[in-house]
Amino acid sequence: MAERMGFEPMIELPLYTLSKRAPSTTRPPLLKIYLVLIISLYNDLKMKIFDCFRYCGEDLLLNIRLKSLFNQVDKFVIIEGDRFYNGEKKKQFFNIKNYKEFKTKIDYYFINNFPTFDYTNKENSQWIYDDYHINQIKLGLTNLKEDDYILISDLDEIPKLNNKNFLKYDSAVFLQNMYYYKFNIHLYKGLKWNNKWPGTKGCRYKFFKTARQVREFRVKNIPWWRFDRKIKRYVEQDGGWHFSYLMNEKEIKLKLSRVPGEIKHILKNDLQSKNQLFDDENIKKKMDNLIDPFGRKDIVLKKVKIDKTYPDYIYKNINKFSNYIA
Repeated sequence: MAERMGFEPMIELPLYTLSKRAPSTTRPPLLKIYLVLIISLYNDLKMKIFDCFRYCGEDLLLNIRLKSLFNQVDKFVIIEGDRFYNGEKKKQFFNIKNYKEFKTKIDYYFINNFPTFDYTNKENSQWIYDDYHINQIKLGLTNLKEDDYILISDLDEIPKLNNKNFLKYDSAVFLQNMYYYKFNIHLYKGLKWNNKWPGTKGCRYKFFKTARQVREFRVKNIPWWRFDRKIKRYVEQDGGWHFSYLMNEKEIKLKLSRVPGEIKHILKNDLQSKNQLFDDENIKKKMDNLIDPFGRKDIVLKKVKIDKTYPDYIYKNINKFSNYIA
């Protein structure tokens, strides 16, 4: 009868006695059974966290990110493209064999259908590529529940998720300490938002439209009394770390050559700084003297000590990262 009505037939379970006189081999581990059922139900109902970002061969930072967040998130959505943002063709760098210990939580996608690149207007085409690329994160967002939380970052923006207050809000912005050249060269002056970088941003899935839309969330904690507030936003002041340009001179020069739109956006009409960007001697001088890679005068860097405010994996493996510490 149950089968005809569309119900699964009840599984007949062996009958055990819980009498103290019954031998231990005949008493079922009921507590274990209940725990398994409760944990399974909890996993089905709980809010899941998706850490989503693009990858372009940054294995050092990817390894640190995976180790730092593996127990904090439910899924890593990793997107890689077959082109750089200047239209230059590239091979696939990601290899899951290098990340076997994290495999159960990784969804990886290789994008090879970028729109046509306009070489006569590289700056604009970079942003077209950038938008298209980041929005392919949607490929890894299937079968989500409305309250599942999506975090959007660049790979070198590692969110600090110890504080789970952000989960109480519809959206969040993580303000992050920023570092150039080495793990301990801190950009401590020249940024808005209390000299921090608004790197990782996120929201509940029911408010998600595109990854680009999330990246453009304003750094503003909208007060509760605003009658026109549609999405509650939380700003995490201790929101993680942004490690940028952890490279040698040649690698920095190559990276800069591939982001013409970013250079135009940052330097605008500063022709002097633009002319010095690709000079090998100037790049080395900037690194040695703790000068902003773009040559901006209002950006100030200083050497700091690596302590417990850093990701645990870096703090506990300082010797391993000696090449990346000044």
